Amino acid sequence: MKLAGRRSRARPDGSSLDAGARHLFWGWALGAGVALFAAWWLQRRGMWAALVAGDPSGISVGIVIVCSLCTAWCGRRAWLLMQQVQPGSSWREAYRVERATAPEQATQLLSERSHGPHETAWWFASSAIKLGLLGTVVGFIYMSMQIGRSSQGFELEQAQTLLSQMTLGMAIALYTTLAGLIGNLWLGLQLLLLDRMADRVVADIVALEGGPPGHGHPLPDPSQAAGGPGVGGMGAGASGTSRS
Repeated sequence: MKLAGRRSRARPDGSSLDAGARHLFWGWALGAGVALFAAWWLQRRGMWAALVAGDPSGISVGIVIVCSLCTAWCGRRAWLLMQQVQPGSSWREAYRVERATAPEQATQLLSERSHGPHETAWWFASSAIKLGLLGTVVGFIYMSMQIGRSSQGFELEQAQTLLSQMTLGMAIALYTTLAGLIGNLWLGLQLLLLDRMADRVVADIVALEGGPPGHGHPLPDPSQAAGGPGVGGMGAGASGTSRS
């Protein structure tokens, strides 16, 4: 029975979980390296200068900064999940203590510890595309303002100036929309992988510690399965039938 109990608490997929956590971190490191190379390549082609000049509102630059900070946070979070997979990690010890002191809240506290910070990161990921939409609105407002000014006293000589000002408003709308879409897709991919890995870590901790409080199902006794009361009762019934 002791051997069966130990086997029931073993980690059947511990090696795959460790490998998955390592792959997540090094995959993030590879993606971050590719992003840095792309940023350097764009700098050599003068794209960053064109972005700053084409978007005087600064919204596109703000989106890039937010995405860079969130990407660095995702790497730190991937490293933390890789550490929490190991036996004796802080999450495992905290869950063991909370299960002994407050069993009704142990699983909820573990879920908050593993997924709570991700909700804030998802908000920043959604804010990237919202800032892009804000830049689109700002660009069209700028265009409408220029058209409204020219309609008061429009002359043919002002057509070229009007077109250049309208082009600037369109550039603001397009640059911010593009930056917001790319940033949202990039952060969403990272956070999705982090959520999946956090789910696996939580499931492993709960399974290793015996499952949520009040939801455990004890294993049947092999001796009872082989010759328990039910089998004895059936034998007694058969004996009584033969005697009759």
